[in-house]
Amino acid sequence: LKERRSLVEFQLGEIDAVGPESDEEQRLERELTVLENAENLFSATERLYRALYDGENALHDGLVLARNELEDLARIDPSFADAHQEAASATAIVDELAKFIQSYNSRIEFNPGRLEEIRERLGALTLLRKKYGGSLDAVIAKRSELAAELSLSENFEEEAQKLERQLAACIARTSEIAQRLSNKRREVGKKVGSAVVTELRSLGIPNAAFEAVITNRPGSAEDSLVKLGKDWFAADGTGMDTVEFHVSANAGQEPRPLSKVASGGEISRIMLALKMILAKSDRLPLLVFDEIDSGVSGRVAQAVGESMKRLSQFHQIIAITHLPQIAGCADAHYVVDKTEKNNRASTGMRLVDPDESVR
Repeated sequence: LKERRSLVEFQLGEIDAVGPESDEEQRLERELTVLENAENLFSATERLYRALYDGENALHDGLVLARNELEDLARIDPSFADAHQEAASATAIVDELAKFIQSYNSRIEFNPGRLEEIRERLGALTLLRKKYGGSLDAVIAKRSELAAELSLSENFEEEAQKLERQLAACIARTSEIAQRLSNKRREVGKKVGSAVVTELRSLGIPNAAFEAVITNRPGSAEDSLVKLGKDWFAADGTGMDTVEFHVSANAGQEPRPLSKVASGGEISRIMLALKMILAKSDRLPLLVFDEIDSGVSGRVAQAVGESMKRLSQFHQIIAITHLPQIAGCADAHYVVDKTEKNNRASTGMRLVDPDESVR
């Protein structure tokens, strides 16, 4: 800014010395055209006025004569009334036209000084246009940009301090929101963990342990907007937390990350338990459970099916299963078949009718 200041001051002074206005060129060009043709305008309007009103055979006099004759004829024969009105209207129009031309003629100026002044002004505006953007609007926009830059260079420290105050206010606000969200998330995490454990017991994992492990993402003063005490944290639209589900399916085991310790069937049942708890607030329209019955049978399988049935009040559910306890809770059944035709195997899926469902 300091290096550019002298250039900015020069360019700003150059524009301000001319002081262009947005539509000035068009107005000046119209005035220039009139002044350059002042003699032609004067002569033409003078001839027109004589022809219309003040000449030996002026149109106005002829129309007045015709109007009077038609008036006399209309007294004898009313069918001339419309023609008389037309002649009267034409006479009035010529009167107005003659007055306008006479008034215009009286205002015509022969002003070589003004002519030269306009030409010089247009020349100065043209130079500005060529130098600063091609149009007077671009020049005026450039002037505003230069003025803002000069103002910033003159008040740099003050502007920087103002931005720092605004940034500090933003950091305070986002930190408060992130802290409240994190606290709320931890509070709800405990409730969800307890509810998931209860649900998992009914789904055949009696010794389950489940917890939502919530940690704050570390950040730095250079690129973070959340500061708690002396520590900075990274944050986005979801807050500053990283959430990971830890689970143990067996007694005596410490809960570890879900992706590392659970089998496919256990993951499905844990997901089912979570969905049961969060169903009303979850906007997913469709849930797919692939062999959620892995490792279960009997009454546990029945409990899984009933849980899925309750969950289907809030989501469309597609389940791949081999257990009748689960399949029996469904509204519709599709069977996947493999067939051979012409020594070529193919796989298809078909809707099963109710009798076949029973079999």
